[in-house]
Amino acid sequence: MDTLQLDSALIAQWKADGRYDYDREMVADSRNLLEWIMEWLEEFIRKAVNAATENDVVFYTLVVLGASLVALVGWLLWRYYQRLFMKAESGDTLDYDVEQDTIYGIDFEAAIAQALAENDYRQAMRMVYLQTLKRLSDDGTIDWQPSKTPMQYVRQVGRREFAELSRLFILVRYGNHEANESMFLQMKELRQLIINN
Repeated sequence: MDTLQLDSALIAQWKADGRYDYDREMVADSRNLLEWIMEWLEEFIRKAVNAATENDVVFYTLVVLGASLVALVGWLLWRYYQRLFMKAESGDTLDYDVEQDTIYGIDFEAAIAQALAENDYRQAMRMVYLQTLKRLSDDGTIDWQPSKTPMQYVRQVGRREFAELSRLFILVRYGNHEANESMFLQMKELRQLIINN
C-alpha cells in the first residue's frame, strides 16, 4: 500500500509563493534597454525627490524638466564655447606667420618699423622681444638656443623687467591675446630698462 499522498492544494500554494520559485534565477531578464532605463530613472526619482511617481503626470513632468535642463546646459556650452563643437578647417590661418623664432640675420629696427606701418602690433612686439634676446645673448647674459622657452630665459636673466617683458610676449604670441599700441609701448619701455642696466 502506497502511503504517500500528494496534496495538490499545498503544491499550488507553494507554486504561487515567490519564495519557492527557484527557476527565476535561471530565466533571463525580459526587459529591454529602454524599459530598464525607465525603471532605473523612476527609482532614482523616487529616491532622490521622494515624488509620487505612480502619477504619470508627475513622472513625465520630472523627465521633461530633466531633459530641459540638459538641453539648456548644451545650448549654453554651444553659445559660449562654440569651438568645442567645431572641426578645425584646414584653411584656418593665424594672424601672423609661425616661423621659428631666431635672433640672427634680422634687421630688427626695419622689421619693427614695417610692422608698425602695417599696424601689426603682434609682429612688432615679437620683434622687440627677439631684439632683446639678441642683446642679452650678445652681452653673455643668456645662452640663446632656438629650443629654449621664454620662461627658461626669465630664470636665466632673473630680473623683474625681463619677466614682465616675457609675460607680454607670451600673452600675445601663445595666449591669443590681441596686441595693441599700449602693450607695444610698454614692451619698448621694459626693453630700455633691461638694456640700460
